[in-house]
Amino acid sequence: MQRDRIPVWALRAVWLAQPVTLGPALADGLHDLDGRTFLSVAVWVLWGLGLLATLVPRPVTLTAIRIGGPAAAALSVWTATAVDDTTLVVVGLVGAFVLGVLSHWPAVADACVDGASYGDENRFLLRAPGPVVLALGPIAWVLAVAGVVTGPLLLASGDPAVGSAACVAGLPVAAASVRALHHLHRRWIVLVPAGFVLHDHLALADPTLVPRDAIAMVGPAPAGTDAHDLTQAARGLALEVRCREAHDLRPASRDGGAEVIVAEAFLCAPARPDAVLAEAKRRRLPGV
Repeated sequence: MQRDRIPVWALRAVWLAQPVTLGPALADGLHDLDGRTFLSVAVWVLWGLGLLATLVPRPVTLTAIRIGGPAAAALSVWTATAVDDTTLVVVGLVGAFVLGVLSHWPAVADACVDGASYGDENRFLLRAPGPVVLALGPIAWVLAVAGVVTGPLLLASGDPAVGSAACVAGLPVAAASVRALHHLHRRWIVLVPAGFVLHDHLALADPTLVPRDAIAMVGPAPAGTDAHDLTQAARGLALEVRCREAHDLRPASRDGGAEVIVAEAFLCAPARPDAVLAEAKRRRLPGV
């Protein structure tokens, strides 16, 4: 699993390099703006917080990384419109877009969620639901970033009335959006000595444990399977967990009145199904 650490260290290196790759273009772009000192300090603070997030892999820092990486890419696009030096622009764009890609790399996500593991367990992030990937996630990201930066930008430009109003209106929206994004990073599979755990508040009212001796098979879901679908319409390969006997599940309900259903198998959609299967095989789970 050492190769799984390569994207994590690559992310740290690319984030560390941003003052060299994106910094010159950004400094050039900010040079003629009002409040450039405040903006420069704010960018340095955010860069430092982002670097710290890469060094402390946790679910909460995954949220920060996945907001900050694309934000750097967006910032590099702005510098491309504000800076005349082509070399600075190209270097900044490449570095920032590599950062944006690495911030969403599945191995980075698994390292962050596994950073909160206890004892002999391994956690693997579940893929976001299909509608979230296509629309809701990007919208939440835009609201989070815009809510944080709009008010301070207006204040720095010398418009205290509008800036204060933007802060009052934008920061709560940003907080709600960040919370929604963070909830996506608290959905995972947990492999423990006792068996297989699915922890997904979007699909289940309570996490469910399938004991080791109750597992008949864990593997790629075959076409036309009759397993209960808990993937939330996530795209990509789903895994099927088939039980030796019917297993109780409590699907999540919006009204809180979750009822127990009985299923002999269910589907889940980890971000890295190959890594889940490799770890399940190492732990000698039945049917892998």
